[in-house]
Order: sequence, then C-alpha cells, then structure tokens
Amino acid sequence: MERALSLTPAERALADTQDWLDYADHEESVLDGPLRVWRTAARTGRGLCGVAVHLG
Repeated sequence: MERALSLTPAERALADTQDWLDYADHEESVLDGPLRVWRTAARTGRGLCGVAVHLG
C-alpha cells in the first residue's frame, strides 16, 4: 500500500509542477497527505475509506 501511495522522485517533481494550490505555513501538500493518513490508520489498526471529487 505504501508503495502505491508513494511517488518516485521524477513523478513527485512532475506532480509538484502541476500542483496549483496555495498552502498556508501549517498546511501539507495534497501529495503528502495520503501517505501520512495511511501510516496513521495502519499504526492505529484502522481501515481506510476513499473519496474522489471532481470539480468542473
């Protein structure tokens, strides 16, 4: 699961160029959040639920 949620350095560099969101100092990138959430869920014995939202 962790491998599926991780990006290679080249994939991360490309994704960073396409991330047009503005982040406050205390906010994490949308590219970092899923892996952190998965690690927290696994550590506490919880499952995951996914949601996809498309804004058009």
